[in-house]
Amino acid sequence: MSRTNSSFEIIQLISQYIPNEYRILFLKNLLEVYGSIYKTSKITNISRTQLYRYLATEKKCYPNDEVTARIIQALLEIKRAWTKDQLKQLAKEFNDIVNKI
Repeated sequence: MSRTNSSFEIIQLISQYIPNEYRILFLKNLLEVYGSIYKTSKITNISRTQLYRYLATEKKCYPNDEVTARIIQALLEIKRAWTKDQLKQLAKEFNDIVNKI
């Protein structure tokens, strides 16, 4: 198994625990970096129509785990430190909640 496949499998596991709001946050950051739906679509292999659905404000539609993993993988390639910081913050929030049990 190549390192890239192994990394993506880890990202897929992580994406299962990402709240919907963060899924959209990651997508918006990726879109901000690439500057267009078209480029973001090409990089992530997500259709432009689907990206527009995720970004719609009136009816919320959220990326599934695999799509979220592709978004995170693309972000890690261009904003590695920011993406890892966001994931660490999510882990901290999750730990804080678990510790309240």
